[in-house]
Amino acid sequence: MEWLFVIIILIVGLLVYLYLQNYYLEVNDYIVTIPKLHKNIKGKKILQLSDTHLKPRYNKGYIENIIQKVKDINPDLIVITGDLVQAGLPDLTDVPIRKLCNGLSAIAPTYMVTGNHDIQTAKFEDLTYVLDTTKVKLLLDEAEWITFNENEGGIVLMGLAERPAGEDSPKPRLKYIELTSEMSNQPKILLAHRPEFFKEYLDDKTKAPNLILSGHTHAGQMRIPFIGGAIAPGQGLFPKYDYGIFSYEEDQSKRMIITRGIGNSSFPFRINNRPELVVITLN
Repeated sequence: MEWLFVIIILIVGLLVYLYLQNYYLEVNDYIVTIPKLHKNIKGKKILQLSDTHLKPRYNKGYIENIIQKVKDINPDLIVITGDLVQAGLPDLTDVPIRKLCNGLSAIAPTYMVTGNHDIQTAKFEDLTYVLDTTKVKLLLDEAEWITFNENEGGIVLMGLAERPAGEDSPKPRLKYIELTSEMSNQPKILLAHRPEFFKEYLDDKTKAPNLILSGHTHAGQMRIPFIGGAIAPGQGLFPKYDYGIFSYEEDQSKRMIITRGIGNSSFPFRINNRPELVVITLN
């Protein structure tokens, strides 16, 4: 009987641990210095979330918790860096896209780029249709001038569209993002789902972003102490770019932030790897 009691305690402990690892949101803050940033924009906060992998019967309470956390942070801008929905869904009925998107956009202007799961679900047109009924702006190889409601100063926010598997990516990767001549000389932030192309995002010097915001890796899904993430799509075992902030070797002012993301895809558990919201304060 004693062994049975111990086994029950261990099972309950494991279930509690897995629940916390999958639903206990962590907020991580970064202060990022961007050269030539207008004084009016310094101190502005960008909230980044990614990889929610929404699906039918998604935990509505969890979505409400995410929205409340973001509301408490009170960001000036919100960005979603891909994989809003889970791949392979036959349709988007009962997928709580509007609930999350309307909740976020009521807090601050919200922008999004696609991830690999987004373009593999139902008809991609269905997703864009649903997004069009919200106030979330989908950037597909587009750039927007973001002023944060200031009379002077701003940043260029670029969004890279995810390419279907098997389709050749343009060279350079930002080829299809068009910038005005005024935008070319302004501070730039790129939303790009896949971090493994960090260096390639900087190839075009006229569009090279000062900061890249990415997701996709789920921080390696399982984090091994003193080693890091175990595996990430596009990088394999022990990925170089798993999560956190990275600097470009040839220009330390060029940075990339990878969030651990919110949800799960094919592997249903996070281990030593809580879901995350990222807050970037511009400096």
